[in-house]
Amino acid sequence: MDASTLRDVLERSGLTQYEADAYLTLVESGSATAVEVAERSDVPQARIYDVLRELESDGYVDLYEEGTLRAEAIEPDAVVEEITAQAQLMTEAAEELEDRWQEPSGEDHTVGVVKRFETVLNHVRDAIEGAEYEVEVAATLEQYEQIRDTLAAAYDRGVVVKVSITSATGEPIDDPESRFAGVATEVRRRRLPTPFLVLTDRTEVCFAPMERRPEGREYGVLVDDYTLSQIFVWYYQTAVWESWDLLYSDRGESPPATYTDVRNFLADIVSAVEAGDDVLVSVEGQDRTTGDAVSLRGRVDSVTYADVDGGPSLASFAEEANFVLETDDGQYEVGGWGAMLEDVEAHRIVLEEIGER
Repeated sequence: MDASTLRDVLERSGLTQYEADAYLTLVESGSATAVEVAERSDVPQARIYDVLRELESDGYVDLYEEGTLRAEAIEPDAVVEEITAQAQLMTEAAEELEDRWQEPSGEDHTVGVVKRFETVLNHVRDAIEGAEYEVEVAATLEQYEQIRDTLAAAYDRGVVVKVSITSATGEPIDDPESRFAGVATEVRRRRLPTPFLVLTDRTEVCFAPMERRPEGREYGVLVDDYTLSQIFVWYYQTAVWESWDLLYSDRGESPPATYTDVRNFLADIVSAVEAGDDVLVSVEGQDRTTGDAVSLRGRVDSVTYADVDGGPSLASFAEEANFVLETDDGQYEVGGWGAMLEDVEAHRIVLEEIGER
């Protein structure tokens, strides 16, 4: 860095032009008389005494008499610290400006379009950190690795994490157990490319096109609205999730098991209910009429579910799916997310036990 640039930096850290020039002269000289400092710098001799006294007052130099006034630069720790702090502040300001530029416009941010995939990833991490019940992901292996730690933290909180790994190459995924254990509840493999998609609690959506576009043409869509998010939920369930093979699951052959989708839950218990077995479950959700949070525990009395061999058909997603829960306080009809007719909208269902009556 040349002397002119260094002087500019010192001025930005709070020194005047003359103070920066005099101080830099003393740093290079060690010590000098006031007249010598004026001669070696651009500071006029008429101003040099005032400049040096101001530098002394601010802790940059020491002044002493030795026949004439002399000045000596103090070790520049304080100056270095100030410049470092200013540099850090400028870096943070630059990052904040970039973040604000990337943020979607609008006051309520219900729907926003952003310009970079990295911005979508940042929103994904925030959304996953705020998830209470469910995270659904469609991603390539590379994208999955970028959010793996955030997904693992959600899994540790008890959030159900569903991951659809998308790839058109057909290459096998080595050792799914080590790759997904402790991170995902279930993983499926979709052998067709698909857009990057993350849904949290069926309300927040982070979406990006399946192919990375040239710089300046990237975009992503962010949604924070339950009604609008249902379009993406249906797409995920029908095109990305249900019809593809299971690659990994943390569920054992027997309870307990946690569900956030009432259809997945009913598919696993319908035969037991029809056989007359005791199916003990607990439910977290909300009262459909009042919106109040509810927590129920009891036995499944009956189910309404279109059981289809070989997996659900597209039509089955539009059909009624619920169950009647017998509790100590009476019976409750329980539906899934978006329930319109039932007593309770279930967000989390825990299958605790299945046994003979």
